[in-house]
Amino acid sequence: MKPQVFAFAKVDNDSARAMVYAEIMKGKSRFGMWDQETSLINEYHGGNGFLLKIKAGDWIVHVNSPKYGHCVAVQATGTYQYDEGLKCSWGIDFCNFIPINPETIVEFDRNDERILPSVNLRPMRRGQRVKQVEDFLQSLENLKCKNTEILEGELRGVLHLRAKFNTDLLPKITKYIHELNRSKELEKLLHSVFNSIPNVESTMNGFGWKSDHGADLIVEFLNPLSCLSLSSKLIVQVKSYAGEHTELTAINQIAEGIDKYYGDGGLLITTGNTSEQLEEYAHLVSERLGKPIDIIAGVEVSRFILRHAPSLIIGLGSK
Repeated sequence: MKPQVFAFAKVDNDSARAMVYAEIMKGKSRFGMWDQETSLINEYHGGNGFLLKIKAGDWIVHVNSPKYGHCVAVQATGTYQYDEGLKCSWGIDFCNFIPINPETIVEFDRNDERILPSVNLRPMRRGQRVKQVEDFLQSLENLKCKNTEILEGELRGVLHLRAKFNTDLLPKITKYIHELNRSKELEKLLHSVFNSIPNVESTMNGFGWKSDHGADLIVEFLNPLSCLSLSSKLIVQVKSYAGEHTELTAINQIAEGIDKYYGDGGLLITTGNTSEQLEEYAHLVSERLGKPIDIIAGVEVSRFILRHAPSLIIGLGSK
């Protein structure tokens, strides 16, 4: 049976983050719940019950640890446990832990090019499953290789070509997307991209004098089942930015759109580079709403378009 992979979001307090990191080195992967007084086995604590599903052999990734942009991946050796926790500035916390094997620790930069782009290491909740298990495991293997080594089944030229594409071409493509598609033009472009994805319908919202109420695009993911049509609704905010995106208004707009249009989640797409402030605020609002808010930023915008609608950029077509 394949292992599961779980991502734990950043610990906001720097002192507590350092203590949790030290505990990882001692063989305990800790998870905090400041208002907790007893084990999850004895009392249900909402969505954090996922901790009870972790078993030996599963992987846990502590995101933005020991600092922003870095990750610590480690393999579990047992199941959920509860103890006296850590003494934090606000009281006792991080009483929940999973026993782990420190010898399996892999530390890496979250944006390392050897991490496959399908692996989402930006949890919008305090803890969540990473669904792309095979890609995650392949990424761990990639991290064990030096950039100049040939990965199994790959040519050296292909490896270098991919590295050049990620470091040179994608930033340039994103720059041109920003410069040539401002405001509503970028919304129209991404509307076309979403409509290129099978079983997805995108609606442009708020054009003309109409207020968009926080939703530039309303995207529905349709999953036909026999004579039924099940769907999930995503509220999308689109921002054409250069440099680092630190402005937080878009997250509030997404929250407004989720409330107005009964969305199941939100997505910010920005040509700017994501920032710690932006990710933290998206995580905070997501926790408050009880609905995920994700971010596609910087070069990930180019990668998203090239994956789902390459002809919009590189002009594929019949002669």
